[in-house]
Amino acid sequence: MAELSLDIEPKQFKRILVGVDESEQGYYALTNAIHQAREDDSQLIIATILEMGDLSAIDALHLDVIKEKRAELEANLVKYANYAKERGVSHVETVFDDGAKAGEILVDEISPRVEADLIVVGAHSHEGFWSSIGSQAAYIARNSKISALIVRQ
Repeated sequence: MAELSLDIEPKQFKRILVGVDESEQGYYALTNAIHQAREDDSQLIIATILEMGDLSAIDALHLDVIKEKRAELEANLVKYANYAKERGVSHVETVFDDGAKAGEILVDEISPRVEADLIVVGAHSHEGFWSSIGSQAAYIARNSKISALIVRQ
């Protein structure tokens, strides 16, 4: 059995990716990501994903509905970035994407693109467009090649 060394330093994250939605769990994820970014003086990347499958079939066929939802989510990203800056995070960027599964997009596309070394998401969501975040959080925990923090209330 290997000897346990208590001289290990905690990992300092340089680029933290947080997935947010319009739910309470998403806000908890954002708050925890802000805390970690301040603690480590890291870059905070705030991402939101328009899951097309969450739109009704009729809404998905109307470009105006999609444009309206996209504009709403992009405006919220600006609010989240300002919130993080107000709380002392000096390096903040935002990412908007769309697709079928938020967890897969975060792990397989956004995380490598922004060179994140930590992904933060809420444990589950009962409202908002990430209604399946529980399974998405599980996907992230199982498949992420970097550290993942699943935040509970």
